Amino acid sequence: MSQSAIRYNQRTRYIQDAQLGAVIQCVFQIVDQNATKFPDEIEWLLHAIEEWWSDFEELPPGLKDIELDKWLTKGSRKEIFENLLEDALKQCDESLKDEIFKWMEILRD
Repeated sequence: MSQSAIRYNQRTRYIQDAQLGAVIQCVFQIVDQNATKFPDEIEWLLHAIEEWWSDFEELPPGLKDIELDKWLTKGSRKEIFENLLEDALKQCDESLKDEIFKWMEILRD
């Protein structure tokens, strides 16, 4: 099975392409649920998810990489994203927990 990279701060984790789309959808659902709590702070994340989904649909297997450095340009963005990933981990299907945890791991300093 093909895998694509999740990169942040010169660290890389790999996720199977088959799971990547489901993780992106799960993260979107969490962002959507929280959009009214802090709409100004997550507009950038909606743009990121849109880009990730477009890449997921259009790029060939193994090249659907997620470049978090592009989006997590401020500490506040990273903190918001980490909190949303924690919510996603609590609410996602059991089969996605390991994959979401990979995203969380890569953000750790």
